[in-house]
Amino acid sequence: MGVTACGPTITADFDSAEPAARNAAIVEAASKNDQAAVPDLVRMLDSDDPATRLLAINALEKITGERLGYEYTAPEHERAKAADRWQEWVHQHYGNTAPRLSSTPQLLDSSTSKEAAR
Repeated sequence: MGVTACGPTITADFDSAEPAARNAAIVEAASKNDQAAVPDLVRMLDSDDPATRLLAINALEKITGERLGYEYTAPEHERAKAADRWQEWVHQHYGNTAPRLSSTPQLLDSSTSKEAAR
């Protein structure tokens, strides 16, 4: 007799509106040492959710060996500076194929409504 799940199935997806799906994508990328996921992981550094930011920076460190001064608990302005360093790192290593953070739609947590209100 098998064990059945009590909740919905979570599909790993960096672009999902659901934080659990984005976090699953981060964990999956880290477990596979997925170099191709680095630009998406850098996008996740901008999340309002500290858990997502922690998972993302830990995955980036595992995959690249770098942190570039990013601290997931730092004030937003400090995180933004470190995220800019990550964005530059991605463009140095991946060229023009990586999306710029500033042109990436905000799909992260409750920031969508907060960003629209700003």
